[in-house]
Amino acid sequence: MSQYLKNHWYVVAQKNELKDQPLARTVMEKPLVIFKGKSNKVGVLDDLCAHRLTPLSLGEIVGDSIQCGYHGWTFDCEGKCVSIPNVKKINNISVFSYPVIEKWGWIFIWMGKPELASQTPLPDFHVIDEEKWVGSGSMLNVSANCDLIRDNLLDLTHAKYTHKQTLATDEVDEVPIIAKKIGDMVSVKRVMKNIKPSPFFAKSVGYKENIIHRQTTEYTPGCNIVIRLRGSSAPGTSENKKNGFRVLNSMTPETKTSSHYFWWLGRDYDQNNSELTQWMKDANARTFLEDKVVLEAQQQNMILNPNQRPIPSPMDKGIALAEKLNTELLERETSAQTAKCSVKNAR
Repeated sequence: MSQYLKNHWYVVAQKNELKDQPLARTVMEKPLVIFKGKSNKVGVLDDLCAHRLTPLSLGEIVGDSIQCGYHGWTFDCEGKCVSIPNVKKINNISVFSYPVIEKWGWIFIWMGKPELASQTPLPDFHVIDEEKWVGSGSMLNVSANCDLIRDNLLDLTHAKYTHKQTLATDEVDEVPIIAKKIGDMVSVKRVMKNIKPSPFFAKSVGYKENIIHRQTTEYTPGCNIVIRLRGSSAPGTSENKKNGFRVLNSMTPETKTSSHYFWWLGRDYDQNNSELTQWMKDANARTFLEDKVVLEAQQQNMILNPNQRPIPSPMDKGIALAEKLNTELLERETSAQTAKCSVKNAR
């Protein structure tokens, strides 16, 4: 997609990235600075000082504010200038600030119309806080459009070919999917019965015999994917095991050809096994690095061949529905903005 969906919440940072120094990050081609003051309030501002347009990220955190490292101008979390050396009265000087929410160990930012932020819920990642689930996550910078990462996650048939040592199952590209659009969400489901467990399932759960493997992938804009995986011992086997996994994925556009990819992997069994949690995190990180190689090469080919269009397959139904949904939402945003401008011009 050539334009950005702005009226949605996006993850801009992990909580543990916010330390004693400001964090610079670009979102939708806009350089931002992120910081957390002594009261733990998070601020996200345009990364430029109102004085000489120097990046504020080169400065330092002072109390609950950020101080420019060039001439000492200081701005609070709302972007208001609160201090200028040798100036007693400051009149309406500020830099643009963005609505921000800290939840589930992630920092969410709103890049659209500020008045709509409070009316829009965050992506549903509540399982991170549930006692039933235990997991861990990380982030990855990918030199590819975030829609390509979305498509990768909506079509899990690639696991057979890209992730042969971790997620591969022979049946994943043989079993048909059920894809549907439900409101502003796209769901893709697949049930694989009596199959050999993938290396990841075998290692993390202990399966030695065939299983039933259920996959449900749910996409919601901006660019979020929740993957629900359930496994259970197949009928007729000597085992009696079952498990659930959740893979939470949130992709934030840096530019048209680069993304910030945040993820969390959780399970609903053996919750006190910290070694298993670390192993799963490391295995998932290696898997995503395999995706990164493919996605970045795909993005480069798309840049070099702008007139070449992909040829869809039957397994691309979810991707097609997600593209259609994004187009509809972008048209809504554009129409609303056009209507607002028309009313303003008529006055």
